[in-house]
Parts: sequence; C-alpha cells; structure tokens
Amino acid sequence: MLFSTLSYSQIEKDNGQVVWRMIKSYENNSETFFKTIKSSGKFSELALSGEEIIGKFEDVPIVYKGTASMYLMSSNLMGSFKIQFKNGRYRITAGNIKFKSQTSVGVFDQGSVESIEKYALDRSGDYKKRFKAKDIPIIEDSLSRLFHFKEDDDW
Repeated sequence: MLFSTLSYSQIEKDNGQVVWRMIKSYENNSETFFKTIKSSGKFSELALSGEEIIGKFEDVPIVYKGTASMYLMSSNLMGSFKIQFKNGRYRITAGNIKFKSQTSVGVFDQGSVESIEKYALDRSGDYKKRFKAKDIPIIEDSLSRLFHFKEDDDW
C-alpha cells in the first residue's frame, strides 16, 4: 500500500457551511483504501460506492499546545465525510462538523453538541477573527491526524 506525503488541506466555507478538505496523492484504488479506513476502527457508517467512500466520525480529540478557545479545550469533534478518488489522488471533505462537550465548564454542559458555524462565522457569514487566526490551525491539525494512516510494514 502506498501513501504519499504530498497533501493539501484547509478549512473553507461552502454554501454557509464550514467544511474541511484534504487532497492527497494515492497510488491504489478506492477498495484498498476502504479496507484500510475500515480496519482503522476510527469511523462508523462506512460505505463504498464506486470511487467514493462515505462515513462518520465521533469523539475525535482536539489536539492543541498551549492555550486554545474554551470550546476547543472542552470538546471533541464529530461529523461526516466523503472521500473521492481521481487520477492518482483522493479528496476528503468533512462536513456537518460539530463540537461535543466533554466537561461542564462555564456555559458548556457535558454532552452538549454545537455546530462549528456557531463559533466560526459571524452574522454576515464571515469568519470570526479569533477563529480564523487561532482556531483553524488547531482544527485542521486534529482532522489531519484523524485521516492519517500509516503504511503497512512487513518488517
């Protein structure tokens, strides 16, 4: 199984929704990748249809160093995704991203679920300054870690 280190990811707005996309080189087919993603145990409701994989993720820890926004420090990520394959690469699009509170801190109740848009977008649909400057890199890193798979090693 070949996984390349060439990749690109970012959080972006798509029709009023905040989504995360990553594009990565890949030399195998969707069926091989489906087996890998399924055996990882990280995802639920997985389905393969032709050149597309769909599924969900839950309770993904948010990884940060130093300080972060309170909602990031007290929550895990959940959402859905699709993976599309094309010409030696694949694209992951994660959407319906939500934060599930792991503790009762301040205005957060343990187990409460809030959409990313609540924290990311202002009333006009633009990114909030703090979200754009501080929170995007933390969320991108956490999602990149979720979708990182090591190569099989026979040694």
